[in-house]
Amino acid sequence: MSLKLKMYLITSLSYLGMFLICWTITSALFTGEYSVWSTFIPVMVAYVLSPKPHVVEAQSGNQYGVKSIFSKKIIRLK
Repeated sequence: MSLKLKMYLITSLSYLGMFLICWTITSALFTGEYSVWSTFIPVMVAYVLSPKPHVVEAQSGNQYGVKSIFSKKIIRLK
C-alpha cells in the first residue's frame, strides 16, 4: 500500500469515526423533528478534530504524514 493512500485512508477513517460519534450524540440531544443542526454540528466538529494530511517535498521524495490539532508534532508514515 502506498504512503499517499495510507495517509488518506487514516484521515478518512478518523473523520468518519469522529462524525459518527458526534452524530450519535447530537441525534440523542435533538430528539423530535429532523433539523439542519443535527447534521451540521457533527460535520464541523469532525472536520476540526480529525487529523489533516500533511505532505513535505524533500530531495529524497515526498514525505507523508498527518497533523492533529492536539499535537504540534507531525506523525510521519513509513
